[in-house]
Amino acid sequence: MVGIEGEALPHLISSNLRYVRVVAGPGSGKTTGLKRRIQRLIQQDGVQPGRIFVGTFTRAIASELAEALGPPAVNANDEAEEKGISISTLHSHALYLVSSNPAARAGRSLRFLLEFEKEVMLYDVGVAYKPLPNQRDRVKELKRVCAEWAKGADLGVAGFVGEMDRWLRFHGGMLIDEVVNLARRGLESGAIPAGEFDHVVIDEYQDLTASEQKMVEAIWSRNGSLVVLGDDDQSIYSFRFNHPGGITEFVDRCEDGHLDDVDIPENRRCGKSIVALANAMMAEAGSKKPPMIPKRSEDGELSLVYWNMLEEEILGLSRYMRERKDTRFLVLVPRRFVGYRLKEAIGADALTSFHEEALEVPLVQERFTLASLLANNEDRVALRTLLSFDATGLDYGPKRNAEAYHSVGRGELHGLALLQALSEGTVKPKGAGSRDLVERAKISFAALSQKDLNPEDQLVAIFEPKLADRIGDGEEKEKARLDLRHLQESAKIALKARPGNLVSAMDQLRYRIAMRIPLSEPKDARIRIMTHHGAKGLEADVVIIAGAADQIIPGKSWPTPALTQQQREEQRRLLYVSVTRAKRELVISWPHNIDYKDATKYQVRIDKGTVWRLKTRRLVRLAKTALLPEIQAPRTGVSWLKAKLK
Repeated sequence: MVGIEGEALPHLISSNLRYVRVVAGPGSGKTTGLKRRIQRLIQQDGVQPGRIFVGTFTRAIASELAEALGPPAVNANDEAEEKGISISTLHSHALYLVSSNPAARAGRSLRFLLEFEKEVMLYDVGVAYKPLPNQRDRVKELKRVCAEWAKGADLGVAGFVGEMDRWLRFHGGMLIDEVVNLARRGLESGAIPAGEFDHVVIDEYQDLTASEQKMVEAIWSRNGSLVVLGDDDQSIYSFRFNHPGGITEFVDRCEDGHLDDVDIPENRRCGKSIVALANAMMAEAGSKKPPMIPKRSEDGELSLVYWNMLEEEILGLSRYMRERKDTRFLVLVPRRFVGYRLKEAIGADALTSFHEEALEVPLVQERFTLASLLANNEDRVALRTLLSFDATGLDYGPKRNAEAYHSVGRGELHGLALLQALSEGTVKPKGAGSRDLVERAKISFAALSQKDLNPEDQLVAIFEPKLADRIGDGEEKEKARLDLRHLQESAKIALKARPGNLVSAMDQLRYRIAMRIPLSEPKDARIRIMTHHGAKGLEADVVIIAGAADQIIPGKSWPTPALTQQQREEQRRLLYVSVTRAKRELVISWPHNIDYKDATKYQVRIDKGTVWRLKTRRLVRLAKTALLPEIQAPRTGVSWLKAKLK
């Protein structure tokens, strides 16, 4: 085939069997093969584009595939206008299905709870459900329930699940974790039409949950082909309950004689030295697959460098990137505080991409909740969350004022009407948190009753970045300012697209935050800084991995040796994914010391005997991550920087 190298990709493109499994490592060229297969289906086989679904795990990869496939192709022999190819994440498609088929929702609202709103819900559940008196136990139980949903299990509506369901139905909310299960159940029960697509292609199959994989089977008509592409060595989403067994066990689910099993061992992205490092990492991890075969002619450049102090690492790396003005960098960090400090040291050339995890600072949460109630005066989840803050400060009330809210929250009044009644004293709460409830109601009702601004301008004003000046901690203040700026800019964009529709604007922001999707499309920047998970699906000529200390990655120990080992292996796969983003140059860097206050604040593991003093400073010793094989002797950051900038 023209422009296609090797034997594996042509096999993917031309296969006519019902099932195709493609095991492909990073940089394998599978996107090219996927594109050419779909072009073949349409242009040669006459398949209608609307009968093809291309699904993946992340929006970044979905966007990459959409760009690679180009505009939806149309069969030249068909003059009728037809539906284009569907390209989407599985979760987005599940949301589309339940949105388009209201019967499948069984009366549920698609108003999604964010993480801090889930915590409020769980405190309320604790008031009514006595067997789990501690919030920690309720959080653990909710995680167990979500894990069961991800497996595709249907839990009985009783006990904890029943009380949570009652809370959600009364407040008009839904957990984002429920969407795929609702779509799957709807497809299986007939509430949602099944078998819409003849040809289904799923990328990054190992990153899907078992429930999503079951949904894939339900949207496929079985009149064409099911193609899954993936690599269990790149499975990095256990915290989202992904099911890597879906790719490794796929063969067992296929009918005899109907499976094409394709392995693509080549790596066409990375230089040879980078591939060698990645292969050594997977060999140490006990990978059962053969090592990748480097196909680039360049050796590539690999540098392992260490610094005495974290601040020296920040200054050294930032100087390297500032002075190489003609080079674009992708910088990956295991903790966002490292990224924020690098951004500050680099300046305008750098862009952080952490806003997909917005709303961690209580002030920003309070502003977002206020905006939600402004957009929809009947938003019971927003009202309840507003009433969980303390009287006048920037934090929550004890136990989120659950007892006081329980005394008034299930009455006839709700939304803005209840807020007004509390502020005017016509409804009086009882129990712990009553003062917080009343004072917060007065503040919030006054803020929402302003007459000098129209609703759109009021929504934008709620996210004023200068409000972050009320925060004392410097780094938290900067994070809050950035989050408010991102929210404000994103709200403006959403309102410009649909003027006057505040509900739509807030729903869009809420869904993106709940799904950890960037609030807006990232701007182009010479230096992009993000977490390791954010780099999935990306590549760059030069990649810098900063803060690669063992106390940070893999980091903390877990309650049992088995869990610790499981986490360690996932962190190794995460580092493997990061390493294989680099095409030409890879720099892995770490400090030998970090301030004790930083270590405790940012959950850096503190090993026994590693705390020491340097004059008045209390420090913690760090070491190179043990997830890296001994493939190259490290060098000091000072000598490396001198050699690179001479």
